[in-house]
Amino acid sequence: MVIWWLASAFVIQCGLYWLGWRAAQRASGRTAWLIVLGGALASGFVLLFIYPFDAADIFDNILHGRILSVYGANPFRDVAEQFPGDPFYPYAAWRRAPSAYGPAWEMLAAGVSWLAGDGIIANVLAFKLLVGVFMTASVGLVAVILRHRAPERALAGVTLLAWNPVVLYVTLGNGHNDITIVFCMLAAVWALIHRRYTLTILALVLGALFKFIPVLLLPAAGLIALRNLPNLRARLHFLVVTTLSTLALITLAYGPFWYGIETLDLGWRTRLFTASLPAFFYTWLQPTLGKEQAAFTVSLMAASLTVLFVLWQSWRTWCDPSWLSFSRVTVNILLFYLLLTCSWFQQWYAVWPLGMAALLSPGPAVYLAMILGGYTVLSKHIIFGSLFFRIHPLPRAWREIWFGLTVLGVPWLYAFFSLLDSFSQRVMGSGPHPESGMDGNSVIKKAPQ
Repeated sequence: MVIWWLASAFVIQCGLYWLGWRAAQRASGRTAWLIVLGGALASGFVLLFIYPFDAADIFDNILHGRILSVYGANPFRDVAEQFPGDPFYPYAAWRRAPSAYGPAWEMLAAGVSWLAGDGIIANVLAFKLLVGVFMTASVGLVAVILRHRAPERALAGVTLLAWNPVVLYVTLGNGHNDITIVFCMLAAVWALIHRRYTLTILALVLGALFKFIPVLLLPAAGLIALRNLPNLRARLHFLVVTTLSTLALITLAYGPFWYGIETLDLGWRTRLFTASLPAFFYTWLQPTLGKEQAAFTVSLMAASLTVLFVLWQSWRTWCDPSWLSFSRVTVNILLFYLLLTCSWFQQWYAVWPLGMAALLSPGPAVYLAMILGGYTVLSKHIIFGSLFFRIHPLPRAWREIWFGLTVLGVPWLYAFFSLLDSFSQRVMGSGPHPESGMDGNSVIKKAPQ
């Protein structure tokens, strides 16, 4: 019964959020800004005090931070199982796995866990406040960027991010650290519009030192820089300075944790599949190919498709000189990855495109990001997770197959019909330009020579 009350609460919150966002598109003035910012602050404050029931990740993050700060060990090599006497050990879920994040996150986690001491509640609140700082900074960047480039959309953009129930719930409610890479991606946009191209690349590299996802955006950012720089000498200077700065940043970040090339080994993650299209194919192929071969085949195909899509989208930024080109392509890449090639899909990943969608005008890409966030958070654990893995009588293999189809089914359908509508408009000679993003706002011009 409780789960249905929770589902109803999510539906109501999403409906109110939609109405608030639509109202913000027409509102202006100090009062409107105070309502939006005050509402976000009040919601975040309340969520600080709920138990992180959606996942145990926050406790794993705390314990990994303590592995470094309390025990002087290496969270990329040493695992929670080696410290059974730690007060957070009973709460950890991934006791045999090393850190799945980058060194920038582990440094922050170590510092926060050291400051919070041994208290359970103190650590949970401290880690929630840490990601709350990144969320506040992300909202601030959205406001600064839009007030500089599109002031008429600033309030709506801030509302889209700051009032989003998904962002508030997974960040301040459950303490997931995905907002860190949203901040880095938004920082990259800020640097791009100010033509600080080396800082753009460094912002994305810093994001990848939290979670690897911003690596997918480096080709697009690099091509924009090379396109906009005036001559060969400026481009060579950019390449040299940026390469050296990137290597220095990576060296400083990984230096304290380095124990050989194994430090970078995330091969174990290629064997994780759930609630995704790759999980569907993995489960389908496993009886024929076996676990290892099926995992390798599906992971290779997913990685290959991701790389091809990233290269295609990155080339589009070369052909689109508008200031929104990077944001638009970023949303497209993140949505493609989450909907089609991410093998281990978790609902809190939906924060990634939502943060960048706040910069775009309303359109299919923005609506898809909102649907992906609201629907998957509601459906994955609250509805279909309970249905297929606690109640449903089917064998586990079949449960996993149906799980991905149901969790992502609605976003897939919306994406399909949006693309079909866009294609039909182009055939009829109206609608967005063939080279525009899903939101149909870009105007393509020949890149400057």
